[in-house]
Amino acid sequence: MKITYVSTYLPQRCGIATYTDYLIRGIEEVDPASEIKVVAERGASPVKQEKFEVIPCWDRNENYVESIIQHTKGADIVHIQHEYSIYKFDDRLPSVIEGLDSAVKKVITIHCVRPSQFSERGATDENFTKRIAQLADKVIVHLESQEAILNRLGISSQKIHLIPHGTELSGADKKDSRKRFELPVGGKILLMFGFVKKHKCLHIVLEALDEISKKVQNVYLFVAGGLAPAPSKKDKEYIEFVNKKIEELNLERNVIFPNRFFPNEDVPYLFRASDVVLFPYYEEDRSASGSFHLAIGAKKSIIASRIPKFEELKNICDELLILPYNSSGIAKIILRLFKDPKFKNYVLDRTEQFRQRTCWQAVAKQHLELYQQ
Repeated sequence: MKITYVSTYLPQRCGIATYTDYLIRGIEEVDPASEIKVVAERGASPVKQEKFEVIPCWDRNENYVESIIQHTKGADIVHIQHEYSIYKFDDRLPSVIEGLDSAVKKVITIHCVRPSQFSERGATDENFTKRIAQLADKVIVHLESQEAILNRLGISSQKIHLIPHGTELSGADKKDSRKRFELPVGGKILLMFGFVKKHKCLHIVLEALDEISKKVQNVYLFVAGGLAPAPSKKDKEYIEFVNKKIEELNLERNVIFPNRFFPNEDVPYLFRASDVVLFPYYEEDRSASGSFHLAIGAKKSIIASRIPKFEELKNICDELLILPYNSSGIAKIILRLFKDPKFKNYVLDRTEQFRQRTCWQAVAKQHLELYQQ
């Protein structure tokens, strides 16, 4: 089977690029006979191997229609990885889908679905999502909430396929992982991962840490990230606010915040070094979290906000979901995980089951089954 992906690709600092790479590696393991090509945005590294090729040939700020169509010739499947910020809302992506050879089967993964009431563009997001979903032969989403919105928009359930975001399994040694980043080997480490932005609510975690540190010795918050490239003024101001809050709460000894980007090769060790991973976000987009699945892959206890982005956590333990801005709730769950072995083991057993169900090999099999239809 000849599969062509239209996507960003490594080494671009892009979640879709990383996702596509994980999916391809899973497919290569499950079906080594597959011939895979990535028609990638410029910024990816070109690759030319016997059954794997990466062609960086288009730019989101240019008219990419003909370039993408030209490099998809001869494919059995063309699979587009869609995210709003990459393809915008104009006619270019629909023109790509309409311009593909009639014999090719068109699959699109819609990574984010944004309801009109929560979009600064009003109905534009929904209308564009509906349009590209109608043009595709099959649509993949990761969450039930995404599927429900597409159904409301009139997309047939037979066209939509709910396939979970994949999980990279990690088994790095915890002690060695901590030494890699010069973290306290014997302490309890809470982890927040990724670019620091206000909607991720680091300030709420600091309030929870203040409560926890009064009851547990040697507890640390490791903030493994920093400002995004080309940060906004608001992002810079938020970092200043966070640093000031650390001082006000006298948490300098408990917070490890290098304020820098960590490359992909460090990521498995970051999660393995932790005891609990925190996602206290507040946002209305319907999109799965790659970082959430990395934490699952490292078999770590997770606490997350009760928002659509983390709805999958109910499959492990609904009690780990907390209302947004609930710092005391975060503290109480962490304290129970630290002090109640039976509860902790229940969570970890359920996490192991979920990580096996969603490993990239299992997700790749689901994709191949869909392609073969």
